[in-house]
Amino acid sequence: MGSTSTKILSYDEAAKRFSSVDLERIEATFRDLTNATNELSYISFKRDVFANFLPEKLATRLFQIYTNSSRSFMSYKDLICCFGVIFRGTEKERMQLLYALFAPTGILRWYDVADFLRQCGDQLPEDLKRFFETNEIVTQEKFLKWLEYHQGHLTAITDWLLDEQRCRELLSHSIDRVSNQYAILSGVTHLSEKEIKDLEQSYYQLYSWGSTNSRQQQQQQQQQISSQLFSNILSMVFPSILVQGVFEAFDENRDGSVDFKEFVCGLSAACRGPQFERYKFLFRVFDRDHDGILNRSDILYMTSCLIEVAQFVPHGQLDITPDEYADKILTNNMQILKPEDFLIWCQQDGLITELFDLIFQTCHIVLGLRPVSPQDEVAIVKHFLQREKRPLFESALQYSRPSSKPGSMWFLIAIDWWIRWEATCSLSPTNSKEVLNKKSASAKSSKTETNREPGDINNSSIVEKVISNDCVQLKSSLRSGIHFEMIPELLWIFIRKYYNCSGPIVCRKVAYRKQLNKPELDLYPLIVKIYRNQILQTPPVANNNSNSSQSMQFAYPLLNFVSATMFRSNNSSTSTSSNSSRHYFACSYFVSQYQTVRSLAEELSVKFGKSLEEIRLWIRFNENELQAIDFESIDEVTCQEVGFTQNTEILLEIRNNDLTWPEELYTLATRSKALAASNSSSSNSLGNVEEDGRGQIGLSNLGNTCFLNAAVQCLSHSFPLTFYFLHKYHLFEINKDNPIGMQGNIALCYGQLVAKLWGNVRGPLAPFELRGSVAKFGSSRFTDFQQHDSQEFLSFLLDGLHEDLNRVYDKPYVELKDSDDRPDEDVAQEHWSNHLARNTSIIVDLFHGLLRSQVKCRVCEFKSVRFDPFNILSLPLPYDTSVYIEVKLFRLYEPKPTRYGVKLNGELTVDHVKSQLSNLSSVPVEQLAFFDVTSPSCLRRYTVMDLSSTKVKQLNLHNFVAYELPIFKTDDSDQVITSYIVAVHRRLERQERYLSPLTRYRMLFFGQPILIPYNNVDSNKTTNKHIYERISKQLERLLRKNTDATYVSNHALDCDDSLGQRYPFVLKHVTEDGKRCSLCPWNRFCLGCSFESDDKEFLHSEGNIAIEWESAAYYLRYLSAREQDVEIHPSVKSSRGWNNMESSNDESSAVITLEDCLQSFINWENLDNKELFNCKRCKKSQPADKKLDIWKLPPCLIFHIKRFQLSNNRWIKSSRAVRFPIRSFHPAKYLAQRSTTTSSRATSLNEDNLSDSSSSSSSPSATTPEGLSTASLDNILILSPSRLMNGNAHADTNIGLPPPETAIQTSTKNKTRFRRHKRKPKQSKEQLSIPRPPRFTQTTERSTSFGDNSFDTDNAAYNLYAFVCHYGVIGGGHYVAFVKNHINQQWYCFNDSSCKPVSESVLEQCSSAAYLLFYQRESLDHRCYMPNIDGKNQVTDEFSLPSDDRWCSLM
Repeated sequence: MGSTSTKILSYDEAAKRFSSVDLERIEATFRDLTNATNELSYISFKRDVFANFLPEKLATRLFQIYTNSSRSFMSYKDLICCFGVIFRGTEKERMQLLYALFAPTGILRWYDVADFLRQCGDQLPEDLKRFFETNEIVTQEKFLKWLEYHQGHLTAITDWLLDEQRCRELLSHSIDRVSNQYAILSGVTHLSEKEIKDLEQSYYQLYSWGSTNSRQQQQQQQQQISSQLFSNILSMVFPSILVQGVFEAFDENRDGSVDFKEFVCGLSAACRGPQFERYKFLFRVFDRDHDGILNRSDILYMTSCLIEVAQFVPHGQLDITPDEYADKILTNNMQILKPEDFLIWCQQDGLITELFDLIFQTCHIVLGLRPVSPQDEVAIVKHFLQREKRPLFESALQYSRPSSKPGSMWFLIAIDWWIRWEATCSLSPTNSKEVLNKKSASAKSSKTETNREPGDINNSSIVEKVISNDCVQLKSSLRSGIHFEMIPELLWIFIRKYYNCSGPIVCRKVAYRKQLNKPELDLYPLIVKIYRNQILQTPPVANNNSNSSQSMQFAYPLLNFVSATMFRSNNSSTSTSSNSSRHYFACSYFVSQYQTVRSLAEELSVKFGKSLEEIRLWIRFNENELQAIDFESIDEVTCQEVGFTQNTEILLEIRNNDLTWPEELYTLATRSKALAASNSSSSNSLGNVEEDGRGQIGLSNLGNTCFLNAAVQCLSHSFPLTFYFLHKYHLFEINKDNPIGMQGNIALCYGQLVAKLWGNVRGPLAPFELRGSVAKFGSSRFTDFQQHDSQEFLSFLLDGLHEDLNRVYDKPYVELKDSDDRPDEDVAQEHWSNHLARNTSIIVDLFHGLLRSQVKCRVCEFKSVRFDPFNILSLPLPYDTSVYIEVKLFRLYEPKPTRYGVKLNGELTVDHVKSQLSNLSSVPVEQLAFFDVTSPSCLRRYTVMDLSSTKVKQLNLHNFVAYELPIFKTDDSDQVITSYIVAVHRRLERQERYLSPLTRYRMLFFGQPILIPYNNVDSNKTTNKHIYERISKQLERLLRKNTDATYVSNHALDCDDSLGQRYPFVLKHVTEDGKRCSLCPWNRFCLGCSFESDDKEFLHSEGNIAIEWESAAYYLRYLSAREQDVEIHPSVKSSRGWNNMESSNDESSAVITLEDCLQSFINWENLDNKELFNCKRCKKSQPADKKLDIWKLPPCLIFHIKRFQLSNNRWIKSSRAVRFPIRSFHPAKYLAQRSTTTSSRATSLNEDNLSDSSSSSSSPSATTPEGLSTASLDNILILSPSRLMNGNAHADTNIGLPPPETAIQTSTKNKTRFRRHKRKPKQSKEQLSIPRPPRFTQTTERSTSFGDNSFDTDNAAYNLYAFVCHYGVIGGGHYVAFVKNHINQQWYCFNDSSCKPVSESVLEQCSSAAYLLFYQRESLDHRCYMPNIDGKNQVTDEFSLPSDDRWCSLM
């Protein structure tokens, strides 16, 4: 029965029954609800038309009738037809609708009616049963006659549709108590409703300003202005000492925030109404203790404020102290000022007038109050402008204004418009003409205006050229006050609220002139041209595995594209014209020559939406000649000092998403082209590097390769390893035959990179070779250019270097034996010997240690022990297995809830939570109940907390709400019962747009539900008055006290608050959801039956009580902010101190140490039931415990802090601060306990045994005992530096790093490097060989065995020499390396290509980001670890890498 098929009422007929106003309202509301689709869904029909009152079956049947059962939505015309029958229809039309409801198929049968009524919660009446007994099939005509005879009062449905009186009540019903907040606030202030609506927008803008802490964010969510935010706003115009007093004058509730009601009332009291009310507001500013009088302390505060205000006034500075000023006020032995005394004194002090004006102007210009008249507008603007301009014109002024600080923006307005505006807003037409004539005489281009309207602001008369919106050139020789008027930014925003600007907006910034020692507005700044790099997208690459160049294009996609674009590669589909520029002009920009380059960088970062870390600035002479601008310099370098001139070109370089820099990519591409085409390298890449400057070269980011750069920088500053590579030892130990190695590629590439890092190359390096080898041999982990873990790469690199340099060519088969209760020393020696039999290299010597792993059966305590080598020690962050829970407990007879902290083992049940909470709160366990308060409309029991089987660790929440339940004893027994009623807060708000009379008011729930004690079995019956009193008692803290003394409230004195009633709310019986009446049937459409505060017996029904607030009471007396007030129990502080939960808000404050991580690493760990231990003694799988211990420490110790953890099936990062020692760190105390006596196997181990055990794994060139022993010098023996000497007994033993290569040597190698791989005659060994590394030999016999492990028990200290930090979130962070240069002992920060020295104090600030820590043993002699190469030949040339076309692809 839609609009086209209904037999009851057509759309045209139905529309005639509504007024045009009602139709417009319904149509506008319908359009909003359907988003202009003209399709009203069933859910919206039930909710927005009938307010969810109709039973589900009835609503569905009615919706189907008017949508003709063929559509899933209702149109606007369908809705009007429905309304026309239900609300405006005749009795016959409603009867026809009833027949359609009962007979969906068109035929009325008794079982259809019975089933329909049953689903609607009704029963088939007896009269209707008898009617169907005589009529099996009822026609519409018979049914209508029968309904007319019985008058329809048979079922709830017929009663709803056929009760004419109730329908009229629905249409005309109005709640007088409901009014909007604008009308209410207008009644208690001197502001109109329109002004209050305008102030609401200003208020939203103010409280939405950025916050700095969670407290401010919480207050912003509650739409309140905090004290800190208020201070940030007013400090722009107020003396700082005055801000807090003004805030407290606004804050009537003294809850530390200003809500909208307080905001409006405060503005009214400060700026409107009689003078007495303004004095009263000022009195509250100075009454800091809120006692209604000004004592000596308050008066001293007042005098201090007035002295500060005097500095704002021309010639008003006071040469007087606050005490002297106070003595002048307190005459005749007065000690205090009462409000009436204060009023008399105010009329005698001139500074009070100045303070009044300052507050008056601030309320209008900053807080958004609109001036009452044009005369007020002129006075506000001129006085405010006079105060703000003083610092710019009076150099001797001792105070500064925020508007006069460097970088502050001022706006220029042409003098002709300014004159018209001033004339228009003057007091009278006569005065207006006088002002106009006076100003016109001094303005060259102004003409006498008789028009009363100033019109739009137009600055065309002072503008020479508009380059862009931000760059507007002025005509020459303009002067302030003659050609233009300049106003600060706040004043410009104020004027723009009321006047449009049709011409160009002219803005200039304040600059500080060092020569003049004063701020100055730079009218004619420099125009610079901002250039940016062309945005290059990675081109698609065809999948062609046979072409090596294609694979390299995949390895370096963006770099290849840069190269192809710059050099017009023939095989690149993305090649462009050679005339194409890699820079493009972005915009022109005004720069003051007196501003600092850092301020310029900050402005550009804001303009382009980037952080300072993501931009770099260059002076651009041309595309190939750039000069870096260091805006991070400590010195305040100005643009003039850097060399800025008119039309200077500035390149703004923005870092790519993969952390590469466009200019570095171009440099790499051009360098590869130059090196490939020339026989010598460019002069700017090589140079003489002093010894102290070595090792200070950054690595370019090749595309998310910060993980590689950071790890390589730290490893290259491992002095023994760098000494090994720089002296070319690795060329004698390359193991190309290792099946699990990389054929020497990793070692050769790393050696070449280290040589460059410590060589004579200037500028950042690109680790192409190492990155390519890693991509080739690193399986699938490092082939793409996504973010990777630096620890994983470091582990891969160490393993790769070890296998490439492994001195064992034929690895013997080693069988691992069980410990079988043997001494740990024997098992450790056995495992270590087995390890050395297969692995011997410089990496093993320096970085390999030994761990002991124990698994203990919980049943028989049998232990299984094994030992495993390690090169990186991964330390977990210590965490507490306990669960920390906070509970907010609402007591029955206490004004505020109390928050308690409970810390429990996660394996315990929730009963222990209740038990601990009971002990802390002294509330019996049976009176504690946990509730779900996510919705303010209801209060439901948290059933999980009622199940005794629930474990604490299974709880999804850690913040709970509990209530103290009331208990009663029955009359006939001692049985105790809990009985209560839930009361919820709600209010009705009139809606301007609604569909039906049922949705005329919007129901809003707020606040925290409360529990009302109620005993329904007590002989002393509870009265309605008792219920009111109990609710009122619990709401005392949420009500503004109605003790309106003259100094307390900002309300207007002549207002009528209408708050003389005892209770500002009405109590109603409602259902559990709080939306409908629990006493009336649905067809009454009752929102709740109210009851008065009388002595009648309270009749409780099934459901809750609604505390329905009157609109005026809610807006004027209800303090929503106090809902969050809570008493903090000491258990919260102590529990939070213990709390180490992940992703906690206090995580960053829970500082731990590296020792804590080590202790957590060696603690026993309970294995889960899924990891059962196969116990040999029990002969079956048993639950077990596991423990790791450090058995041997390597000379170079690397710690990995496990910040990335898997939690709830997702990876998270912990930012907990880990304090790490920089020097004299003693990790030996965390070593495993040793036996007091050395095992027989360890003590019987002699040199021959050592030689024999290792000789089987040595290479043919190192089969001598001497060569073997030297290879594993530290792992087996402890040798004093005195036992080592150079091959020449009289030579200097202090051999350091070799000198960097000369330019000629580098040129020769580059020629070899870039030469095409052609067949050439075989060279002699002399031609291939390099100067042999220094040789160190032993002078004494080695006799100390590993079994003693003396270097561990000697408590050797370690010093930090490098570490890696990870900043940002997981998957999108950045790695940075901090290293200590062993040459000059200076710490440096390596951020990819950037290398900057840092002080040691900066290292302590990295505790929350530290990820990899590199330590080296004190007094470590690197010579002990250099291999003996006597008799060995160089295995390979250091440049004999496998052939590839990497550089060709870049050409």
